[in-house]
Amino acid sequence: MVNKMAKILTIQLSDELESKLTAQAKKLNLSLEDLILQSLSQSVKQENISEFDPILPLIGTLKFDNSDVGENPDQYLR
Repeated sequence: MVNKMAKILTIQLSDELESKLTAQAKKLNLSLEDLILQSLSQSVKQENISEFDPILPLIGTLKFDNSDVGENPDQYLR
């Protein structure tokens, strides 16, 4: 991956995390640096999506006992 870098960032990884990331990078035929850069880029893209959709962070956080609301909405809208 060729990027014009403006900043150098130094991070400390646990041995376990470094090992897992290196293995994943090898499977994808990427350098460890490129894998981490791709991961950070994906994270930023996902964050931008949630900025525009205020409901997105709530998905999966609500508990509802009735599982058939989508199939029988009239029953619950009385």
